[in-house]
Amino acid sequence: MSQIENHHEEVSSIETQIMRHMIALGLDWHNETAMKKLAAECKAFGPSHANAAYASHDRMQTAKAELFALASLMLKTMENAAGHDRFVHAGEVWKAFGKHLYDDYPLPKA
Repeated sequence: MSQIENHHEEVSSIETQIMRHMIALGLDWHNETAMKKLAAECKAFGPSHANAAYASHDRMQTAKAELFALASLMLKTMENAAGHDRFVHAGEVWKAFGKHLYDDYPLPKA
């Protein structure tokens, strides 16, 4: 199946959805503090939080749950691409958010 996957297109599509969800939530990806807070929420967000968000029927909670699911999907897609020696890069929206998902995990020094 990896021969037909288009990781670049998938990453671009996921990022577009992430951007739309951020706009719906009133989040500005240029705001470093907001992105750090969002990433901290994302890291603490689990299945019980998702269930509660969907059960609430609150559009903002549902949008946030979907945003965090998209973040997970983005990470898996990039991991899958790297596993096939395909290096994909997302755009500014993902970079503004995604970099804070790794704050607790410093990169090894070369």
